[in-house]
Amino acid sequence: MTDPVTILGEYRDAVEGTAVTESTVHLKSDDLFQNWRRVSLSADFIARYYSYFFPYKEKAQEMLDRESAENSISFVLNELIENTAKYSDAGKKEVEITICMLGTFVLFNISNFVKEELAESFLKVAHEILDGDPEELYIKKLEKNIEETTGGSGLGYLTLINDFGVALGFRLEKMGPDLVKVTVQAKMKFKEA
Repeated sequence: MTDPVTILGEYRDAVEGTAVTESTVHLKSDDLFQNWRRVSLSADFIARYYSYFFPYKEKAQEMLDRESAENSISFVLNELIENTAKYSDAGKKEVEITICMLGTFVLFNISNFVKEELAESFLKVAHEILDGDPEELYIKKLEKNIEETTGGSGLGYLTLINDFGVALGFRLEKMGPDLVKVTVQAKMKFKEA
């Protein structure tokens, strides 16, 4: 990475609007990786907490109902947390999860630290996802994954885009020699504006 900060996609440092609620959780990537169940437990816990900001199905009008919100938030978070657990390869093993609920969307920021070489390959995947047709790319990646099991394909991000309408943004910040902080921002609409 030559630039100290690289931003791709729909990443925003500051978001306009007043947050209904906001939470930040700090975890260790090694803890998540060593016991994979912690990934889904973390995602499910946070999703359950946030689901109580949504109405029951009978009262949900032009927005997600409580059960749908919980399932969607859990799936999105699970995918994002799983990636940080798999791809934290630097000495700094901190994972930061920030969720902010605004007027019509939930904003997820998931950060971890990687070595520069991994950051470079991640940038290529991010460019490919953002520059391509998500549905076409999903099929192509799915077929490729059947033949190869190399990982790092971006299939999870494509699922978030295609199945949950998530808008993705990426921020990579050089923190020192061979240390890059990667933040993935996912914006999921839950209500029509």
